[in-house]
Amino acid sequence: MPGFVHYQKSLDVICQHKKDGNIVPLKIRLQDEDGEYQSFVVKAYRCTNLSKTIDPRRVPTVMFECKIQAFGHERIIGISYSFTDGLWKVLGIDY
Repeated sequence: MPGFVHYQKSLDVICQHKKDGNIVPLKIRLQDEDGEYQSFVVKAYRCTNLSKTIDPRRVPTVMFECKIQAFGHERIIGISYSFTDGLWKVLGIDY
């Protein structure tokens, strides 16, 4: 399904900050090619660049692969969170 999302510099993410410092993405909101916002619940996620705990002094950006349900199909979307500027960004989408 080409044209699923308009690549943007940042995106909206609802996440959980756990007491051990880990971040859990729960829901994302992307803008489609028509400029409309679409919300997706994160069904599963995997942190791709860290071990068990997050240390923002050593690794300033955390990257995730998130499984979402989009238009009846499961998709994998890559997102990242920057501790430096506090922004979530889209890295890529597996069609």
